[in-house]
Amino acid sequence: MPSPEDVAADNAEFLNLVRTAFPVAPLPVQFFWAEGKDSFDRDIRQELGNRISGRPWTEVSLMDWRMVGASPAVARGYFEPTTFMYYVPSIILGVSREIDFVDYALEAIVPHNKDHAPRGKWWTEFSGIASPRQRTALSALLAHVRLVFWGTLGPANQHLLERAEDIWSS
Repeated sequence: MPSPEDVAADNAEFLNLVRTAFPVAPLPVQFFWAEGKDSFDRDIRQELGNRISGRPWTEVSLMDWRMVGASPAVARGYFEPTTFMYYVPSIILGVSREIDFVDYALEAIVPHNKDHAPRGKWWTEFSGIASPRQRTALSALLAHVRLVFWGTLGPANQHLLERAEDIWSS
């Protein structure tokens, strides 16, 4: 188990990495994914528009995500893939402050299907636009969660962590 000083130093380095890997500007031009617009719940769409749309990712809190009424894994289907990638760091930083919601971060960065297998047009575009620095930031998040919280995650989140590591480390 790492010392508290090591965890603090690792956390500060990680937070800096996230802030530099995910630029605040420019804001996404198109928020909602045109291909998914008719098949989704209108309340979630409205909440996403009210709580997240048009705001810099640095101003979107974990509480905003929680108030949407759907997990980020479900909510991301409403977003353009590039737009969701823009807002991912708001989830990551929120979870770094409230680890009880680690499932939000893990579910947000793995495919939302039974096997969490990468497939489909949305996922292909989403994972394909991640820059090398963004991939490094996501890998750093996963390494940090494994190092510090593995024993407290529970089997479901441990499985999600392993799937995320498989996806983002390649």
